[in-house]
Amino acid sequence: MKPELTSLKKFRDILAFMNLPVFSYIDSDDFAIIKLHDMGLKMPYLTPIFRPDYYTLTIIQGGKGTFVVGDHIYELGPQHVFMKQPDVYFSSGWTESPVGYSISFTSCFFEKYFPHGIDDIPFKNNINAFNYFLDQKHFSKFEEICEQIYCEAISVSNCKYEMISNLLINILLLIQQHQNTIKLEIQDEKNAAIVTSFLKNIDQNFNMLISGESTAILRTKEHAKLLSLTETYLSKVVSKTSGKTINQWINDRLIDEINYLLKNTDKPIPEISEMFAFSDPKYFYTFFKKNTNTTPSSVRKNFNASHSDRVHVYRGNVVNIRPTW
Repeated sequence: MKPELTSLKKFRDILAFMNLPVFSYIDSDDFAIIKLHDMGLKMPYLTPIFRPDYYTLTIIQGGKGTFVVGDHIYELGPQHVFMKQPDVYFSSGWTESPVGYSISFTSCFFEKYFPHGIDDIPFKNNINAFNYFLDQKHFSKFEEICEQIYCEAISVSNCKYEMISNLLINILLLIQQHQNTIKLEIQDEKNAAIVTSFLKNIDQNFNMLISGESTAILRTKEHAKLLSLTETYLSKVVSKTSGKTINQWINDRLIDEINYLLKNTDKPIPEISEMFAFSDPKYFYTFFKKNTNTTPSSVRKNFNASHSDRVHVYRGNVVNIRPTW
């Protein structure tokens, strides 16, 4: 059994679609915090597939679950901190009732109260999420801040979102204190800013492809034009700063998106090919095989053949958690 694929992106729409409570204090799609143990989930619980337009930060005090972000799997349990980026395929399943908090916020919310934005959250190696297991000492700090955020969220204070944004910054700073410094930030700030903008443009391009707003994958020429740079200069900056070429960034993202749809949906392969701007099906197969050493049909066949009877179990590239900080 594969999760249902939906086109919903907004937090309250997603809750309503799953027949989950949309509490009255959730008055915006730009920010929300919920207590997972108040949602009335019946085990085992499997969500549809969404592509939300917001960041998700999940603090797990108890329970056991599996999150799938793109083509990567994350196993969650007590004392885990999980975070994912917006605009990426996401589904989840729980086998033991979760206890903890889920915080959702958009870039617009954060930038309104913290103008510097959140570009420095270190999602590394083109992975759109991270998952950590903490010792109790470190985890208790997250619990305390989440409880403060929740209390502010359910209050009627006129300045509650200003307070929430400050508390949210504290959580993000705690995460950053325990992560390796991303290589982009060690190097020249100007080059890092260029690469950050380049990666944002890749995200936007793929979001538009999937929503049907665009029919072309942007390559070096188009990305250089968007950033008002020469192709040679952009190529040099991206390669030197990130360790990957422009085409490697784009092709890795393309393969990740295709793999997810092959494994987790029943969308016909020709439709997937067309979605990602391949006008020639033969070229789609050639491109995919060159980059994966297998064919699209083989990926789907092997995945389906290994599918477990337990509907909450997902498939993909398993992403190991760090045992501690």
